[in-house]
Amino acid sequence: MNRIRTVAVVVFFTLTVAGAVTLVAANDTARGDPDIDAYAPETAFVPGEEATLSVTLNNRGDLREGGFDTLESEVLTAHETTARILTGDAADDEGFDDVPFDVRTDEQPIGDISQGTSGPIDFTVVPEADAEPGVYEVPIELEYRNVVRAEDDDGATDRTERVETKVIPVEVEITDRAQFAVVDVDGEIQAGVPGTVNVTMRNVGDDVAGDASVSASPVDPDLSFTSDAGTTDTYVEEWEAGGNETFTYRVDADDEATERPSTFELDVDYRDGEEADASARTVRTGITPLPEQSVAHEGRNSTLRVDEDGTFEAEVRNDGPRDLSDAVVIFDNEAPAIEGVVDEPLPTDPNVVPRDTQVTIGDLAVGESTVVEFEAGIRDDAAPGERTLNLATRYRTAEGDLAVSEPDDVVVEVAESEDTFAVEPAEPATDPANATAGDTVRYDVRVTNDGSERVTDVQAKLFADDPLDVDEDEAFVTELDPGESTVVSFTVEVDDGASPNTYATSIDFRYDDADGDEQLSDTYRLPFDVTADDNGLLVALLTHPIALVGALLFIGAAVYKRGRIADAIERVRARLRNR
Repeated sequence: MNRIRTVAVVVFFTLTVAGAVTLVAANDTARGDPDIDAYAPETAFVPGEEATLSVTLNNRGDLREGGFDTLESEVLTAHETTARILTGDAADDEGFDDVPFDVRTDEQPIGDISQGTSGPIDFTVVPEADAEPGVYEVPIELEYRNVVRAEDDDGATDRTERVETKVIPVEVEITDRAQFAVVDVDGEIQAGVPGTVNVTMRNVGDDVAGDASVSASPVDPDLSFTSDAGTTDTYVEEWEAGGNETFTYRVDADDEATERPSTFELDVDYRDGEEADASARTVRTGITPLPEQSVAHEGRNSTLRVDEDGTFEAEVRNDGPRDLSDAVVIFDNEAPAIEGVVDEPLPTDPNVVPRDTQVTIGDLAVGESTVVEFEAGIRDDAAPGERTLNLATRYRTAEGDLAVSEPDDVVVEVAESEDTFAVEPAEPATDPANATAGDTVRYDVRVTNDGSERVTDVQAKLFADDPLDVDEDEAFVTELDPGESTVVSFTVEVDDGASPNTYATSIDFRYDDADGDEQLSDTYRLPFDVTADDNGLLVALLTHPIALVGALLFIGAAVYKRGRIADAIERVRARLRNR
């Protein structure tokens, strides 16, 4: 019994080893080839529209002799694969009809294609603009290293391989669905001001676009929508093939925008004839902003004078590029704020006080100029010389919006201060001629227009302090031409206790200048002489007893001294004669 069991074990072991050896021998070699198909999930292309052809590869593999998994993977994989689309003669040589594609992607490496799906592999293509709608086969050429046999040799892999080329067709469709193009851009925009642009687009496809949404966006940062929206959408319910649609946009151009075509993009999403959602390729056009409006201001004639009101002229010239409408020249004597330097406007000259702040000039064509005049006052502490003023022009744009030109520095001349009047006491100054204490006299003053322009409605006013009192202190002169003189009269009362002396009076004038503006002159000082009365000493002696006694004593002493002096002189003379 034990012998039988022993024999059975030996036999079982022998058979097991033999089977294992046979199994190893059967699995150490694999034979096969890759078996690759290609397909494109999105195959609808539009003539003339650049698109991406995405190709997915499916390698089913063709295993003729199985082996270890690693060996089978070797023979079923397309190694180091490259792919390209064949066109022209290369496609014809492979039996494919002319493919109406312009292929923008050259041959590209895609690596190993193992069993299963790989990709997608993207190719940029442009169907020819006149391509007929229909289904086309596009040849995809794959070139790879094919391991046809792989054998295990004591842990190492022995390969039999060759380089193979395989052409695989992919079906694509060229459709007649809607596509769009810009056919006209009307309207102009200008740097610094908003404008309106009309963009006309045409459905150049053969299909109707329903429920279309046109999305517009300025690409160049120099352009923006007036609404500050980055993109604006417009709805078109039904857009027939060959039909035009015009879209209106309000656009701002930056102040510094240059005169060059700025990119403007339009995208159209719609539903095609089968109610499927579709998107057309992006349509681009250019919008060229005009340069910023230029208005030049230049100072001319000036009658400005220190401590007076005067006028200055400025020439205003429209340098384009557009005609000006409803133009108004503004004089605000402020320099605008400068970004990064000052936050608020600054007075260009605090010694200049504008009287007129704007002058209407109406319409001004490109290249035309006109002269405007402004009035301003110059403070009394200002220095004469050149002054820089600030002018700008406000106008209406083509859209009716208000806009203002860049301010200009205008240089004008300010003359030295001058006296409008020359004054002096008349000859004689008073009536009666000698004003004495207690008198009330007429005081006459000669007034001369010492300025350069006619003055009217001259009101003269005389002022005086004790011991003088002005009873009639005002006089009126209707007009005085330059260089003309006249005499004005006042009544002055001299106080009884006034001593003989020269006292000061002062006079000023309120008048209208040549422009009809009321002015106040400087104050002028005039002398007023008070003289001694001939009867004054006698009256004083009679009315003041102490003064009378003093006077008598003085006279007596004088007479007494005079007698003694006379006697002394006579004695001296006698002595001289005796010698």
